[in-house]
Amino acid sequence: MSSSAATSLPAVYSSLTKQMSTPILLSQSSALLHWDSMVTMPQTDAHHKARGKQQAALAGVIHSQKTDPEIGVLIDQIKTLLDAGESGLSPRELANYRLMEKQYTETSRIPQDLSEKRAALESEAYMSWTKARDAKDYGLFRETLGKCFSTAGEIAGLRQPGADRYAAMLDEFEPGMSPERIDEIFGTVQAELQPLIKRVLEAERQVDASCLEGEGKFPLAGQKELCDMIVEWCGFEGRQDVSVHPFTTSFSSSDVRITSRFTDSEFYQGLAGTVHETGHGLYEAALGKEPEAVNSALSMGVHESQSLFWERHVGLSRGFWKRWGGEARSRLEGLEGVADEDIYRAVNKVKRSFIRVEADELTYPLHVILRYEIERDIVGGKMDVADLPRVWKERMRELLGVEVEDDANGCLQDVHWSGLAIGYFPTYCLGAIMAAQLAHYMRLELDVDALVEGGESGPIREWLREKVWRHGSGEGSMDELLERAVGERLNERYYLDYLREKYEDIYGL
Repeated sequence: MSSSAATSLPAVYSSLTKQMSTPILLSQSSALLHWDSMVTMPQTDAHHKARGKQQAALAGVIHSQKTDPEIGVLIDQIKTLLDAGESGLSPRELANYRLMEKQYTETSRIPQDLSEKRAALESEAYMSWTKARDAKDYGLFRETLGKCFSTAGEIAGLRQPGADRYAAMLDEFEPGMSPERIDEIFGTVQAELQPLIKRVLEAERQVDASCLEGEGKFPLAGQKELCDMIVEWCGFEGRQDVSVHPFTTSFSSSDVRITSRFTDSEFYQGLAGTVHETGHGLYEAALGKEPEAVNSALSMGVHESQSLFWERHVGLSRGFWKRWGGEARSRLEGLEGVADEDIYRAVNKVKRSFIRVEADELTYPLHVILRYEIERDIVGGKMDVADLPRVWKERMRELLGVEVEDDANGCLQDVHWSGLAIGYFPTYCLGAIMAAQLAHYMRLELDVDALVEGGESGPIREWLREKVWRHGSGEGSMDELLERAVGERLNERYYLDYLREKYEDIYGL
């Protein structure tokens, strides 16, 4: 039905959702190209250059579809009908309309050539970052990183003219969360965690984690078999692969794929990455099947809350290792004779580390705060990309007492900025805070420990489905979703109490 033929509010809305479904489907196709480049495509300059051209061409088509003037006509018609008091749309349909209006308005402000430039730059920057990381030389990436920040800033400025530049970048990943609110939350987290970390590291009762390491003691086949069993127990039914950087991709709610990585010299990073991505996958698979804006994750922070709930509040719990300790011992030579309690304590060992993705959950937030402060200061003009290695080393020393030895273990360890994902990092810590808040309220209704130890995950999934998954992007922000789910907005108190109680118990404080 064309816009000229549509007269009632439901009819115009139906035309709009049909028009907007095409760019969503094309974006899912673009995600398939990205998945292939990370999982199966040969990692050569020639392949990545060709893929960059393909992604740029597809980005141009998607941009053209998203900014079709017909969509603007339909949006204006709906606005006129709503202003006139017309009814006929459900709350979810109204939420979907608001999302489509925002997406159309902001995307229409970005020239198609700039959208294509971004896609091509992402491919170029990924290869530049990879080479610099392998060479442990930030200088090889500095110029390209500058392009990434400037291009992302240009796009954000066009998307939300007049807004604070970093706030506009953050809105792409965490709508409704201001830098000022993050400053307040992260300030509290840092102030309380730094002394707790010091107490833990100086505790008389320390944790022996030697059982987690041993060259050749953790056969890859055994790890994958164990992880496959755990993924099935969690309830995820999608495809699993191996990649350098674990990630989750959704081509539709019926085709969600996860990746992890394994090494035979230790096992927990592979298992933790698998459980983490399973949490992402469960969320994606539970979103609505129709290609509509509302049938998507609300934010990256909400997404991260789901992966961290499964990784930490399930996978790092005593109950989990009482359930899976025997299965792990039977498949992994390095765990023979190690008791369930000792595995639990080992995987929760606190230590200073260089690498964010390998950090324990107690020190992890400080890794995120470092990245948040750096990207905020670069965007705000308080810092130049040329100063990144120096500032990184100084802040790692101040926050975690770590002396960074080289760029690969420092400012080159993350892929995100090469993908122009600036404003993404704070969502990791916001997601951890939300996960703890959900876990607190879930425990008021379910005996989570008994369920996990007993090998029953169904009630946990259903609680999350009811409170989070089924709503998609129907709420406007993480705060609004939490107010609906548990009756209050994001509150870091549950997170800090969870960490303090857990690690005081493990370390006998």
